[in-house]
Amino acid sequence: MNYAIFDIETRVDKGLVKSVYVPREDISDRQAYERLRSERVAETGSDFLPISFHVPISIAVGTVNSEAVLVSVETLGAGDYSEEAIVRDFWERVERFNGTLVSFNGRNFDLPVLELHALKYGCAAPRYFNQRFGHRYRYSEEGHYDLYEFIGNHGVNRIRGGFDLLCKLIGLRGKGDIDGSMVQDLWEEGRLAEIHEYCRQDVIQTYFLLLRVELMRGRIDQGQYEAAWAASQNFRDQLEASRQTDRDDAGGPGEPESA
Repeated sequence: MNYAIFDIETRVDKGLVKSVYVPREDISDRQAYERLRSERVAETGSDFLPISFHVPISIAVGTVNSEAVLVSVETLGAGDYSEEAIVRDFWERVERFNGTLVSFNGRNFDLPVLELHALKYGCAAPRYFNQRFGHRYRYSEEGHYDLYEFIGNHGVNRIRGGFDLLCKLIGLRGKGDIDGSMVQDLWEEGRLAEIHEYCRQDVIQTYFLLLRVELMRGRIDQGQYEAAWAASQNFRDQLEASRQTDRDDAGGPGEPESA
């Protein structure tokens, strides 16, 4: 097992929305954005905009060693931040990495967004884009292991409740006080550190979901699972600390965590 778990958070490029949808109208970027959101709600019932307008603003990467233990979770560009820099860093890491990328719904969202920004910034990733049965081949797990696709049997079963439901199903905290729908507002309020922490927590929970799926599949045995679970205690402590913060903010005791 040689896995790199990744997750991204994004903002919407309102200037791009304006230039594509209403280039000749004398309205602001925000007005163009709000108009498109309203149209999406009327058409689909959701204000989620097409991925072509999403810009990565936070990328977290977790490293899992050969014993199935999560050994680190890193926020790209945390010390010297720029949107272009984190995209370039991601693609450079992918090209160097000889293991398997792991995501939750990364094939439908995270990777397509990152691919568009490889195009935008001219990031070279020849191994990723040219391998015939590599990262982009949907039915292979060697390059990219999308847990959402695996659990949902490649679209046969739609997991209503998604990541939050599956995490809570196995005793994790789930999404807590922040979810993806709040990221745009957090970004506009200058609260990037909170977005980074939210992204990091998603990577940690994706790891524990991966661990449970690997046990279910028999690719690790009970002893390996318990050893990896115990060795990753510090990351579970971080999740529990965030859960406690949520409880304090809500003024209630919450539910206990189970293994």
